[in-house]
Amino acid sequence: MLNTIITLWYVPRSLSTAFERMMMQRGDFKVFHEPFYLFYLKERASTALGLKPDLNHPVDFPEILAMIRSAAFEAPVFFKDMPCCVISRADKDFLSIFENTFIIRDPAKTLVSYYRLDPNFTIIEAGYAEQRKMFERVMDITGKVPALVDAEDLVENPYGVVKGYCERVGIPFMPEALTWEAVLKPEWTHWEVWHLDVARSTGFTKDMEAYDISVHDVPRLSEMYELCMPHYEAIYQYRIRG
Repeated sequence: MLNTIITLWYVPRSLSTAFERMMMQRGDFKVFHEPFYLFYLKERASTALGLKPDLNHPVDFPEILAMIRSAAFEAPVFFKDMPCCVISRADKDFLSIFENTFIIRDPAKTLVSYYRLDPNFTIIEAGYAEQRKMFERVMDITGKVPALVDAEDLVENPYGVVKGYCERVGIPFMPEALTWEAVLKPEWTHWEVWHLDVARSTGFTKDMEAYDISVHDVPRLSEMYELCMPHYEAIYQYRIRG
């Protein structure tokens, strides 16, 4: 029997890896870290800044999906990924395999955080339009609002937000998973530069990142902010309140 496969569709720098760390801490899910990203890079004939590819990981879409489904016959599965990686393939058949959930964050924070690591990132890589499209597509297919976490709510009230998330997706709430040991997990070693903050963390805290600029200090970021904000606001209303 196929067990539950929970996805967390995210925009970059939205504390999605911290959420993934919490799911690892639970111990009852097989966790995949961004399984479709190598497929995305292959399709775009591109590379990611700071990426050390896992050569044992499949890069073709059907093989990645088969890997996830195979694991789900053994245990429940959780993975996080960016909607832009699969949006061209995310039809009803694909999305219906999963319990689709989402995490968002104010672009004033994600864009600055991304810029700190890669000043040349694009509006597509920022991910807001694609995430909104995926969210609305899931609503159309299922007829219900997917579980949606806002990163700021998560750090303000981890207990309430994660409890609400677990109730929405039908899994036990494990408050003991809200804290963890500070360690760089093996799943992150191929993307180490992107996950140093969460590797040093021991839970969801307000000071997981520090910023020395704002989106208004960099003209390109300010332009991106104006483009991203309407997509963020369009789905923000559906977030779990905790």
